[in-house]
Amino acid sequence: MKKLELIGCPLGHSWSPQIHKLLIGAEYSLHELKEEYLDTYMRAKDFDGINVTIPYKQKVIPYLDEIDPAAEKIGAVNCIVNDHGILKGYNTDWIGFSKMTENAGIDVSGKRCAVLGSGGASKAVCAALEAMGASYDIISRTKSAHTRTYEELYAGAEDYRILVNTTPVGMAPHTKESPVTLEPFTNLEAVIDVIANPLRTHLLYDAKCRGLKTLGGFEMLVRQAAAADLFFTGEEPSEETIQACMAKLRNERTNIVLVGMPTSGKTTFAQMLSEVTKRAYVEMDDEIVCRMGMDIPTCFKEKGEAYFRRMECETAKDNAQGTGKIISCGGGVIKTPETMRYLAENGTIVWLQRDLALLYASDSRPLSKDVTALKQLYRERLPLYRMYSDVQVNNNGTIEETLKQLIAVAEGVQP
Repeated sequence: MKKLELIGCPLGHSWSPQIHKLLIGAEYSLHELKEEYLDTYMRAKDFDGINVTIPYKQKVIPYLDEIDPAAEKIGAVNCIVNDHGILKGYNTDWIGFSKMTENAGIDVSGKRCAVLGSGGASKAVCAALEAMGASYDIISRTKSAHTRTYEELYAGAEDYRILVNTTPVGMAPHTKESPVTLEPFTNLEAVIDVIANPLRTHLLYDAKCRGLKTLGGFEMLVRQAAAADLFFTGEEPSEETIQACMAKLRNERTNIVLVGMPTSGKTTFAQMLSEVTKRAYVEMDDEIVCRMGMDIPTCFKEKGEAYFRRMECETAKDNAQGTGKIISCGGGVIKTPETMRYLAENGTIVWLQRDLALLYASDSRPLSKDVTALKQLYRERLPLYRMYSDVQVNNNGTIEETLKQLIAVAEGVQP
Protein backbone atom coordinates (compact mmCIF):
# COMPACT_ATOMS: atom_id res chain seq x y z
CA MET A 1 0.00 0.00 0.00
CA LYS A 2 1.34 3.39 -1.01
CA LYS A 3 2.22 5.92 1.69
CA LEU A 4 0.45 9.13 0.66
CA GLU A 5 0.42 12.30 2.76
CA LEU A 6 -0.31 16.00 2.82
CA ILE A 7 2.38 18.22 4.32
CA GLY A 8 1.88 21.80 5.45
CA CYS A 9 1.42 23.94 8.54
CA PRO A 10 -1.20 24.43 9.75
CA LEU A 11 -3.44 21.78 8.25
CA GLY A 12 -6.51 22.25 10.41
CA HIS A 13 -9.49 20.16 9.35
CA SER A 14 -8.25 19.11 5.92
CA TRP A 15 -10.60 17.15 3.67
CA SER A 16 -7.74 15.53 1.75
CA PRO A 17 -7.87 12.07 3.40
CA GLN A 18 -11.56 11.69 2.61
CA ILE A 19 -11.17 13.06 -0.92
CA HIS A 20 -8.42 10.61 -1.89
CA LYS A 21 -10.30 7.76 -0.22
CA LEU A 22 -13.33 8.53 -2.39
CA LEU A 23 -11.30 9.08 -5.57
CA ILE A 24 -8.88 6.13 -5.51
CA GLY A 25 -9.69 4.18 -2.35
CA ALA A 26 -6.28 4.97 -0.88
CA GLU A 27 -5.29 5.58 2.72
CA TYR A 28 -3.99 9.12 3.01
CA SER A 29 -2.71 10.91 6.09
CA LEU A 30 -2.08 14.45 7.25
CA HIS A 31 1.45 15.40 8.30
CA GLU A 32 1.49 18.81 9.94
CA LEU A 33 5.13 19.72 9.54
CA LYS A 34 6.89 22.58 11.25
CA GLU A 35 9.44 24.34 9.10
CA GLU A 36 12.45 23.29 11.18
CA TYR A 37 11.65 19.65 10.31
CA LEU A 38 11.14 20.12 6.57
CA ASP A 39 14.76 19.37 5.64
CA THR A 40 14.84 16.13 7.62
CA TYR A 41 11.49 15.03 6.22
CA MET A 42 12.37 15.68 2.58
CA ARG A 43 15.79 14.02 2.82
CA ALA A 44 14.33 10.92 4.48
CA LYS A 45 11.97 10.39 1.52
CA ASP A 46 9.72 8.23 3.68
CA PHE A 47 6.70 8.48 1.39
CA ASP A 48 5.46 7.30 -1.99
CA GLY A 49 3.64 10.51 -2.78
CA ILE A 50 2.82 13.77 -1.06
CA ASN A 51 0.70 16.81 -1.65
CA VAL A 52 2.16 20.11 -0.50
CA THR A 53 0.30 23.11 0.86
CA ILE A 54 1.06 26.35 2.71
CA PRO A 55 3.86 27.29 3.28
CA TYR A 56 6.00 24.75 1.41
CA LYS A 57 4.98 24.89 -2.27
CA GLN A 58 8.16 26.72 -3.18
CA LYS A 59 10.38 25.53 -0.34
CA VAL A 60 10.26 21.88 -1.47
CA ILE A 61 11.67 22.61 -4.94
CA PRO A 62 15.39 22.40 -3.98
CA TYR A 63 14.82 18.80 -2.81
CA LEU A 64 13.49 17.61 -6.18
CA ASP A 65 15.47 15.54 -8.64
CA GLU A 66 13.06 16.29 -11.48
CA ILE A 67 10.37 18.91 -11.97
CA ASP A 68 7.55 18.90 -14.49
CA PRO A 69 7.88 21.74 -17.05
CA ALA A 70 4.52 23.24 -16.05
CA ALA A 71 5.50 23.25 -12.36
CA GLU A 72 8.90 24.70 -13.21
CA LYS A 73 7.29 27.53 -15.17
CA ILE A 74 4.84 28.21 -12.37
CA GLY A 75 7.56 28.10 -9.74
CA ALA A 76 5.53 26.11 -7.23
CA VAL A 77 4.97 22.42 -6.53
CA ASN A 78 2.00 20.86 -4.77
CA CYS A 79 2.50 17.21 -5.73
CA ILE A 80 5.64 15.08 -5.33
CA VAL A 81 6.12 11.45 -6.36
CA ASN A 82 8.91 9.30 -4.92
CA ASP A 83 9.95 7.06 -7.84
CA HIS A 84 12.45 4.65 -6.24
CA GLY A 85 14.24 7.46 -4.46
CA ILE A 86 13.89 9.97 -7.31
CA LEU A 87 11.66 12.87 -6.27
CA LYS A 88 9.54 14.27 -9.09
CA GLY A 89 7.56 17.48 -8.61
CA TYR A 90 4.31 18.56 -10.29
CA ASN A 91 1.71 21.30 -9.98
CA THR A 92 -1.96 20.28 -10.15
CA ASP A 93 -3.39 23.46 -8.59
CA TRP A 94 -3.50 25.25 -11.94
CA ILE A 95 -5.41 22.31 -13.45
CA GLY A 96 -7.93 22.36 -10.61
CA PHE A 97 -8.42 26.12 -10.87
CA SER A 98 -8.86 26.05 -14.65
CA LYS A 99 -11.45 23.28 -14.61
CA MET A 100 -13.34 24.78 -11.68
CA THR A 101 -13.57 28.20 -13.32
CA GLU A 102 -14.63 26.82 -16.68
CA ASN A 103 -17.27 24.55 -15.12
CA ALA A 104 -18.71 27.55 -13.24
CA GLY A 105 -19.16 29.43 -16.51
CA ILE A 106 -16.86 32.28 -15.49
CA ASP A 107 -15.23 33.57 -18.67
CA VAL A 108 -11.92 35.28 -17.91
CA SER A 109 -10.69 35.57 -21.49
CA GLY A 110 -9.62 39.09 -22.37
CA LYS A 111 -10.41 40.38 -18.90
CA ARG A 112 -8.16 42.02 -16.36
CA CYS A 113 -7.89 40.14 -13.11
CA ALA A 114 -6.54 41.04 -9.68
CA VAL A 115 -4.87 38.10 -7.97
CA LEU A 116 -4.50 38.62 -4.23
CA GLY A 117 -1.35 37.00 -2.85
CA SER A 118 2.03 36.07 -4.29
CA GLY A 119 2.64 32.58 -2.88
CA GLY A 120 2.46 29.14 -4.44
CA ALA A 121 -1.30 29.17 -4.99
CA SER A 122 -1.05 32.58 -6.64
CA LYS A 123 1.57 31.32 -9.09
CA ALA A 124 -0.67 28.40 -10.12
CA VAL A 125 -3.71 30.66 -10.52
CA CYS A 126 -1.74 33.13 -12.63
CA ALA A 127 -0.58 30.32 -14.90
CA ALA A 128 -4.18 29.17 -15.31
CA LEU A 129 -5.44 32.69 -16.02
CA GLU A 130 -2.74 33.20 -18.63
CA ALA A 131 -3.66 29.89 -20.30
CA MET A 132 -7.32 30.99 -20.37
CA GLY A 133 -6.48 34.28 -22.07
CA ALA A 134 -6.76 36.68 -19.13
CA SER A 135 -4.42 39.42 -18.03
CA TYR A 136 -3.63 39.83 -14.36
CA ASP A 137 -1.92 41.86 -11.67
CA ILE A 138 -0.48 40.18 -8.59
CA ILE A 139 -1.32 42.03 -5.39
CA SER A 140 0.98 41.74 -2.39
CA ARG A 141 1.59 43.54 0.86
CA THR A 142 5.15 44.15 -0.35
CA LYS A 143 5.95 46.07 -3.53
CA SER A 144 8.23 44.34 -6.05
CA ALA A 145 8.96 44.30 -9.75
CA HIS A 146 6.23 41.68 -10.24
CA THR A 147 3.60 42.81 -7.76
CA ARG A 148 1.38 45.75 -6.91
CA THR A 149 0.44 46.90 -3.45
CA TYR A 150 -3.08 46.93 -2.03
CA GLU A 151 -3.00 50.72 -2.18
CA GLU A 152 -2.36 50.48 -5.93
CA LEU A 153 -5.11 47.89 -6.23
CA TYR A 154 -7.70 50.21 -4.71
CA ALA A 155 -6.46 53.15 -6.78
CA GLY A 156 -7.15 51.19 -9.98
CA ALA A 157 -10.10 49.16 -8.69
CA GLU A 158 -12.42 50.17 -11.53
CA ASP A 159 -10.14 48.47 -14.08
CA TYR A 160 -10.70 44.92 -12.80
CA ARG A 161 -13.39 42.50 -13.94
CA ILE A 162 -12.32 39.42 -11.97
CA LEU A 163 -10.87 39.25 -8.46
CA VAL A 164 -9.18 36.07 -7.17
CA ASN A 165 -8.08 35.54 -3.58
CA THR A 166 -5.17 33.12 -3.14
CA THR A 167 -4.24 34.27 0.37
CA PRO A 168 -5.34 32.36 3.50
CA VAL A 169 -7.24 35.42 4.78
CA GLY A 170 -10.77 34.28 5.61
CA MET A 171 -9.91 30.62 6.08
CA ALA A 172 -11.41 28.80 9.08
CA PRO A 173 -11.20 29.46 11.96
CA HIS A 174 -10.65 33.15 11.09
CA THR A 175 -13.79 33.45 8.99
CA LYS A 176 -14.62 37.03 9.99
CA GLU A 177 -11.62 38.30 8.04
CA SER A 178 -11.62 39.44 4.43
CA PRO A 179 -8.55 40.37 2.33
CA VAL A 180 -10.21 43.40 0.69
CA THR A 181 -13.33 45.53 0.73
CA LEU A 182 -15.27 45.30 -2.53
CA GLU A 183 -16.84 48.75 -2.50
CA PRO A 184 -14.28 50.41 -4.84
CA PHE A 185 -14.55 47.62 -7.46
CA THR A 186 -17.47 49.05 -9.42
CA ASN A 187 -16.90 46.99 -12.58
CA LEU A 188 -16.36 43.53 -11.10
CA GLU A 189 -18.16 40.61 -12.69
CA ALA A 190 -16.97 37.75 -10.49
CA VAL A 191 -15.05 36.99 -7.31
CA ILE A 192 -13.19 33.70 -6.87
CA ASP A 193 -11.66 32.48 -3.61
CA VAL A 194 -9.45 29.37 -3.61
CA ILE A 195 -10.23 28.78 0.08
CA ALA A 196 -12.42 25.69 0.52
CA ASN A 197 -13.07 25.94 4.27
CA PRO A 198 -15.48 27.60 4.80
CA LEU A 199 -17.31 26.87 1.57
CA ARG A 200 -18.24 30.54 1.35
CA THR A 201 -15.75 33.04 2.75
CA HIS A 202 -16.53 36.53 4.03
CA LEU A 203 -15.22 37.86 0.72
CA LEU A 204 -17.59 35.66 -1.28
CA TYR A 205 -20.49 36.54 1.00
CA ASP A 206 -19.93 40.24 0.32
CA ALA A 207 -19.70 39.56 -3.42
CA LYS A 208 -22.94 37.56 -3.38
CA CYS A 209 -24.75 40.41 -1.60
CA ARG A 210 -23.54 42.76 -4.35
CA GLY A 211 -25.04 40.53 -7.04
CA LEU A 212 -21.69 39.26 -8.37
CA LYS A 213 -20.87 35.77 -9.56
CA THR A 214 -18.98 33.90 -6.84
CA LEU A 215 -16.89 30.74 -6.77
CA GLY A 216 -15.25 29.06 -3.77
CA GLY A 217 -12.29 26.70 -3.81
CA PHE A 218 -14.12 23.45 -3.09
CA GLU A 219 -14.11 22.08 -6.65
CA MET A 220 -10.51 23.20 -7.17
CA LEU A 221 -9.54 21.18 -4.08
CA VAL A 222 -11.15 18.02 -5.44
CA ARG A 223 -9.93 18.42 -9.00
CA GLN A 224 -6.32 19.15 -8.05
CA ALA A 225 -6.46 15.99 -5.90
CA ALA A 226 -7.78 13.98 -8.85
CA ALA A 227 -4.94 15.28 -11.03
CA ALA A 228 -2.43 14.39 -8.29
CA ASP A 229 -3.86 10.86 -8.10
CA LEU A 230 -2.91 10.41 -11.75
CA PHE A 231 0.72 10.97 -10.77
CA PHE A 232 0.41 8.83 -7.65
CA THR A 233 -1.21 5.81 -9.32
CA GLY A 234 -0.80 6.24 -13.08
CA GLU A 235 -4.58 6.39 -13.53
CA GLU A 236 -6.79 9.48 -13.23
CA PRO A 237 -10.17 9.10 -11.51
CA SER A 238 -13.12 9.18 -13.92
CA GLU A 239 -15.38 12.21 -14.17
CA GLU A 240 -18.18 10.10 -12.71
CA THR A 241 -16.02 9.33 -9.67
CA ILE A 242 -15.05 13.00 -9.28
CA GLN A 243 -18.68 14.12 -9.44
CA ALA A 244 -19.73 11.47 -6.91
CA CYS A 245 -16.93 12.59 -4.57
CA MET A 246 -18.01 16.23 -4.77
CA ALA A 247 -21.68 15.37 -4.26
CA LYS A 248 -20.96 13.29 -1.17
CA LEU A 249 -18.74 15.93 0.41
CA ARG A 250 -21.21 18.75 -0.33
CA ASN A 251 -24.11 16.84 1.17
CA GLU A 252 -22.13 15.98 4.27
CA ARG A 253 -20.72 19.44 4.83
CA THR A 254 -23.33 21.90 3.57
CA ASN A 255 -26.25 22.99 5.73
CA ILE A 256 -29.68 23.72 4.29
CA VAL A 257 -30.86 27.00 5.84
CA LEU A 258 -34.56 27.85 5.50
CA VAL A 259 -35.51 31.54 5.70
CA GLY A 260 -38.80 33.26 4.98
CA MET A 261 -41.69 35.18 6.45
CA PRO A 262 -43.39 34.10 9.70
CA THR A 263 -45.93 31.31 9.00
CA SER A 264 -44.34 30.52 5.61
CA GLY A 265 -43.79 26.91 6.72
CA LYS A 266 -40.10 26.86 7.61
CA THR A 267 -40.38 24.76 10.77
CA THR A 268 -42.78 22.26 9.24
CA PHE A 269 -40.73 21.69 6.11
CA ALA A 270 -37.40 21.69 7.95
CA GLN A 271 -38.68 18.84 10.11
CA MET A 272 -40.04 16.95 7.10
CA LEU A 273 -36.82 17.44 5.13
CA SER A 274 -34.81 16.26 8.13
CA GLU A 275 -36.85 13.08 8.32
CA VAL A 276 -36.57 12.35 4.60
CA THR A 277 -32.84 13.09 4.29
CA LYS A 278 -31.82 11.73 7.72
CA ARG A 279 -30.03 15.00 8.48
CA ALA A 280 -29.95 16.67 11.88
CA TYR A 281 -32.59 19.34 12.42
CA VAL A 282 -32.00 22.68 14.15
CA GLU A 283 -34.77 25.11 15.10
CA MET A 284 -32.95 28.40 15.61
CA ASP A 285 -35.69 30.03 17.70
CA ASP A 286 -35.77 27.07 20.10
CA GLU A 287 -32.00 27.31 20.60
CA ILE A 288 -32.26 31.06 21.17
CA VAL A 289 -34.99 30.58 23.78
CA CYS A 290 -32.75 28.10 25.64
CA ARG A 291 -29.85 30.54 25.44
CA MET A 292 -31.96 33.44 26.79
CA GLY A 293 -33.90 31.50 29.39
CA MET A 294 -37.15 33.14 28.32
CA ASP A 295 -39.62 33.00 25.44
CA ILE A 296 -39.36 35.41 22.52
CA PRO A 297 -42.37 37.67 23.34
CA THR A 298 -41.00 38.12 26.90
CA CYS A 299 -37.56 38.93 25.51
CA PHE A 300 -38.94 41.60 23.18
CA LYS A 301 -40.95 43.10 26.02
CA GLU A 302 -38.24 43.06 28.70
CA LYS A 303 -34.95 43.30 26.79
CA GLY A 304 -35.90 44.57 23.36
CA GLU A 305 -35.36 43.36 19.80
CA ALA A 306 -31.66 44.36 19.69
CA TYR A 307 -30.88 41.92 22.50
CA PHE A 308 -32.77 39.16 20.72
CA ARG A 309 -30.85 39.79 17.48
CA ARG A 310 -27.53 39.51 19.34
CA MET A 311 -28.60 36.16 20.74
CA GLU A 312 -29.73 35.13 17.27
CA CYS A 313 -26.32 36.04 15.84
CA GLU A 314 -24.48 34.04 18.51
CA THR A 315 -26.71 31.05 17.80
CA ALA A 316 -26.03 31.34 14.07
CA LYS A 317 -22.29 31.43 14.76
CA ASP A 318 -22.60 28.24 16.81
CA ASN A 319 -24.29 26.57 13.83
CA ALA A 320 -21.96 27.92 11.14
CA GLN A 321 -19.86 24.77 10.82
CA GLY A 322 -20.91 22.68 7.85
CA THR A 323 -22.23 19.34 9.07
CA GLY A 324 -25.19 18.84 6.74
CA LYS A 325 -27.83 20.17 9.13
CA ILE A 326 -31.31 21.38 8.22
CA ILE A 327 -31.70 24.78 9.92
CA SER A 328 -35.00 26.60 10.32
CA CYS A 329 -34.63 30.33 11.03
CA GLY A 330 -36.92 32.98 12.46
CA GLY A 331 -38.49 35.34 9.95
CA GLY A 332 -36.32 38.30 10.97
CA VAL A 333 -32.96 36.54 10.72
CA ILE A 334 -32.24 38.47 7.52
CA LYS A 335 -32.22 41.77 9.43
CA THR A 336 -28.66 41.20 10.71
CA PRO A 337 -25.95 40.88 8.00
CA GLU A 338 -23.46 39.23 10.37
CA THR A 339 -26.01 36.57 11.29
CA MET A 340 -26.61 35.77 7.64
CA ARG A 341 -22.89 35.66 6.96
CA TYR A 342 -22.43 32.96 9.60
CA LEU A 343 -25.32 30.93 8.23
CA ALA A 344 -24.02 31.33 4.67
CA GLU A 345 -20.45 30.19 5.43
CA ASN A 346 -21.31 26.54 4.96
CA GLY A 347 -24.97 26.83 4.13
CA THR A 348 -27.26 27.08 1.14
CA ILE A 349 -29.82 29.77 1.98
CA VAL A 350 -33.28 28.63 0.84
CA TRP A 351 -36.03 31.25 0.74
CA LEU A 352 -39.34 29.53 1.38
CA GLN A 353 -41.67 31.83 -0.53
CA ARG A 354 -45.34 32.09 0.35
CA ASP A 355 -47.76 34.71 -0.94
CA LEU A 356 -48.85 37.38 1.51
CA ALA A 357 -52.49 36.26 1.20
CA LEU A 358 -51.53 32.84 2.58
CA LEU A 359 -49.61 34.18 5.60
CA TYR A 360 -51.32 34.97 8.89
CA ALA A 361 -50.73 37.16 11.93
CA SER A 362 -50.26 35.72 15.42
CA ASP A 363 -50.20 37.10 18.97
CA SER A 364 -47.16 34.90 19.68
CA ARG A 365 -45.08 36.80 17.13
CA PRO A 366 -44.02 40.24 18.44
CA LEU A 367 -43.48 41.79 15.01
CA SER A 368 -46.52 40.36 13.20
CA LYS A 369 -49.36 40.50 15.73
CA ASP A 370 -51.91 41.78 13.22
CA VAL A 371 -52.48 41.94 9.47
CA THR A 372 -51.23 45.52 9.14
CA ALA A 373 -47.92 44.68 10.85
CA LEU A 374 -47.60 41.53 8.73
CA LYS A 375 -48.03 43.47 5.49
CA GLN A 376 -45.43 46.01 6.59
CA LEU A 377 -42.96 43.24 7.45
CA TYR A 378 -43.53 41.63 4.05
CA ARG A 379 -42.71 44.87 2.21
CA GLU A 380 -39.60 45.51 4.32
CA ARG A 381 -38.17 42.01 4.17
CA LEU A 382 -38.84 41.00 0.58
CA PRO A 383 -35.65 42.64 -0.81
CA LEU A 384 -33.55 41.05 1.94
CA TYR A 385 -34.86 37.54 1.32
CA ARG A 386 -34.15 38.06 -2.36
CA MET A 387 -30.60 39.31 -1.73
CA TYR A 388 -29.51 36.63 0.72
CA SER A 389 -31.12 33.54 -0.78
CA ASP A 390 -29.26 31.09 -3.01
CA VAL A 391 -32.40 29.15 -3.88
CA GLN A 392 -36.07 30.14 -3.91
CA VAL A 393 -38.70 27.46 -3.24
CA ASN A 394 -42.37 28.20 -3.80
CA ASN A 395 -44.73 27.15 -0.99
CA ASN A 396 -48.06 28.22 -2.49
CA GLY A 397 -49.02 24.76 -3.70
CA THR A 398 -49.30 21.37 -2.06
CA ILE A 399 -47.08 20.03 0.70
CA GLU A 400 -45.85 17.34 -1.68
CA GLU A 401 -44.82 19.86 -4.32
CA THR A 402 -42.88 22.00 -1.85
CA LEU A 403 -41.16 19.05 -0.21
CA LYS A 404 -40.14 17.71 -3.62
CA GLN A 405 -38.42 21.01 -4.41
CA LEU A 406 -36.59 21.02 -1.07
CA ILE A 407 -35.40 17.44 -1.52
CA ALA A 408 -33.98 18.39 -4.91
CA VAL A 409 -32.08 21.26 -3.27
CA ALA A 410 -30.73 18.94 -0.57
CA GLU A 411 -29.55 16.39 -3.13
CA GLY A 412 -27.79 18.91 -5.35
CA VAL A 413 -26.70 21.46 -2.77
CA GLN A 414 -23.99 23.94 -3.78
CA PRO A 415 -23.53 27.48 -2.42
